[in-house]
Amino acid sequence: MTQAKLEELLKIDNESYNLLRVLHMFMKLDNTQEVPLQSMAVFWYVATYQKCSKKDIEDHFKMSKASASRMTDYISRYHRLGKPGLGLVSKEQDPNDRRRTLLKLTRKGKDLIEKSFSTLYEDVKDFNEIDFEE
Repeated sequence: MTQAKLEELLKIDNESYNLLRVLHMFMKLDNTQEVPLQSMAVFWYVATYQKCSKKDIEDHFKMSKASASRMTDYISRYHRLGKPGLGLVSKEQDPNDRRRTLLKLTRKGKDLIEKSFSTLYEDVKDFNEIDFEE
């Protein structure tokens, strides 16, 4: 095996390991550690497209209204049946359309993104330059 091939394999292994560390950080937020993978994907979608709507999530992930509601409830302040959610996103009524609910990261959600970035991209040092409010 060449040195270049070995370095490539080690890089892939390190990236996989870092990704697993990020997934584990997310799972630790729920004491049962039974965090649905879809809820992680929805969280990252909200982080990527700040102030998106539940309809955007339904369309992007091709999920029903009920599924989108369950996923967004799970990562927001209150989960189903009044149980506490993860508190990673907040829900706001769209000022232009009262029927729409907009989702954005909470401080806790932003902190998780920063920790995730620092794990995935250990050479990135300054997260203050990232504007999550756009």
